Amino acid sequence: MDMTAGRDRSFRMKIVGLIGFYLAYFLSYFIKLSPSIIMPVLQARFNFTSGQTGFISSMYFLPYATMQLFVGPLCRKFGAGPLTGVGMIIGAAGLLIFSNGTTIATLALGRFLLGLGTSPVFIGMIYFMRDSFEGDRYARYYGLGIFVSSIGSIVAAAPLKALLEVVPSETVFISIAVMTFVLGAFMIFIDRRRRVAQEAGQNLLASIGKDVRITFTSRMLVAGLMLWLIEAPSLVCYQGLWCTKWTATAFPAHESLSGLSGIAISIGTIIASTIGENWVNAYKKKTGRTLGQTIIRICLLHILATMLLSFSKQADNMPMFCCSMLCDVFFGFTTGSIIVQGGVYVKEHTTAKDNASVMGVYNFIGCISQQLSQWLTGVEIDLLVVGVGLNMAFCLTFSTLALIFCLLTVISRTLMRKKD
Repeated sequence: MDMTAGRDRSFRMKIVGLIGFYLAYFLSYFIKLSPSIIMPVLQARFNFTSGQTGFISSMYFLPYATMQLFVGPLCRKFGAGPLTGVGMIIGAAGLLIFSNGTTIATLALGRFLLGLGTSPVFIGMIYFMRDSFEGDRYARYYGLGIFVSSIGSIVAAAPLKALLEVVPSETVFISIAVMTFVLGAFMIFIDRRRRVAQEAGQNLLASIGKDVRITFTSRMLVAGLMLWLIEAPSLVCYQGLWCTKWTATAFPAHESLSGLSGIAISIGTIIASTIGENWVNAYKKKTGRTLGQTIIRICLLHILATMLLSFSKQADNMPMFCCSMLCDVFFGFTTGSIIVQGGVYVKEHTTAKDNASVMGVYNFIGCISQQLSQWLTGVEIDLLVVGVGLNMAFCLTFSTLALIFCLLTVISRTLMRKKD
């Protein structure tokens, strides 16, 4: 009886810890994607260029990317909960600085601290789930985590836009900062006794080198990384920065509805994270294709979705606006499918011990691409806007991204087909 009660308490504590990670993941996605709403407001208030706006937003990804190499070894040393909790407290400081920023330097510093603070959340959640749950339960909780992050991205769209119309932005972000601080303290407490055994005789840099070596000495993992680089900039360039402004530019008669663009993308992501697994398994069973081959086909659909963004924003009327929202759902579905199936793909091609660490390497390189893409898309928009207008500048910029995605898909397909 006592042993059963002990197991029940242990499982309950794991669920409580998982809820904490879900809340942290929710906040991290809200923070990551809220610039699509808040940055156009700041751009208009302080007369920033698109390049400056993209630079400020992209500063989130510089520390976030760098930390992805360190999060795995640090989780092994200190535990996922304490590391994530300290990160949340740093993120709260970043929110306070960002909410009161009036210059490029202070706003960029706030975004930098936000990126640093939220950097342990995703990999920390994987470590926690990996060591707490097994088999189908792990896959189910992982998919639920993607669902929760999608809810965070929904709140960062139209609901945030509506809230900022009645409540000062400083008040909103200070309130979120308090919530983030409290959650950080909770995460430190709830997971304080859980530690992953440190590999004997291996220091931090050696552990990072091992994770990088595992990733780049595997042809299949490199192929998967190419596909991961299709999803990474898509999410933050469109949903995380430009979708609301582009929609408002293309449909000025429906500008008040532009925040629905981010919600439509999140709906597609939610569909991918809830029923996408069944669709992928059915497709693989029917065609006999591997998971890697299936993800390549999803990436081709994502390239199509990226191109359709431009075609759907060429006439300012309600039918075309509705068509644009459907394209956003399609875009979100393909993006979410790559995220979920990309994580499963890494799990297929790594040992349980190395799974989260390789995902850290994937995230590091993916976040570098996110940082560069937010900044460089802003620069390209500035260069094109004078000659072709803002809407066409957006169209050409995202067509450029689609061409880059085509190249990455070809590279990945070549690596998967190459024989050892």
